Amino acid sequence: MISANTYSQDTIQRAYDRRKWVYSKTIAVVEWPYHLQAIEQAAIQPGEAVLEVAVGPGLALMELAKRVGPQTMIHGADLSPGMLDMTRRRLSKAGFSRLDLRQSDARRLPFKDAQFDVAYNAYMLDLIPESDMADILAEFKRVLKPGGRLVLLNMSKPSLEAKDSRERLYKLLPRVLTLYLLGACRPVLMAPTVHQAGFLDVERTFIGGRAPSEIVVAHKPH
Repeated sequence: MISANTYSQDTIQRAYDRRKWVYSKTIAVVEWPYHLQAIEQAAIQPGEAVLEVAVGPGLALMELAKRVGPQTMIHGADLSPGMLDMTRRRLSKAGFSRLDLRQSDARRLPFKDAQFDVAYNAYMLDLIPESDMADILAEFKRVLKPGGRLVLLNMSKPSLEAKDSRERLYKLLPRVLTLYLLGACRPVLMAPTVHQAGFLDVERTFIGGRAPSEIVVAHKPH
């Protein structure tokens, strides 16, 4: 796993606010089939309490809302107020009114302990410095109920030893271009880190294609 370029939270927030429309029409479309596979692995049941951290333009949160049902509150968080506005409009237009969307840093989630059955997070940890990952996973663990499910979806590669063109670009491009062209993302392999964070039954699925990614599913101990 290569280290992320270090950007301040304000810098990342501004970048994703500025690129939200382009992201929703380009990268989000490419990533969508991977979201569907990850959400299938989440095995969400009607009425479950679900949180998505880093909602982006709201495509995945819309699918999560469909799975839990329109009478169930759906929760989301994102660093970017622009992404939250896009998500709110998207879900409201589709008839989902029970929304709890909050601007927040993933290291300090504004939710109660043991509140959720499922915590879903996609294409965020691949832009986070390794030094922050333990704190973020601890927050995911804190807000999950005992036995709750963590579902991660990230840019990845088949193995730690595999060569990846995106890693080479990440190392070669100037910092501003890695932020605006790559979204500051690079391939990560999260299963060992999730296990180290105290989650159980950690399972990883690698999916190739246009946006090679991994799905990691794990459980908070009872």
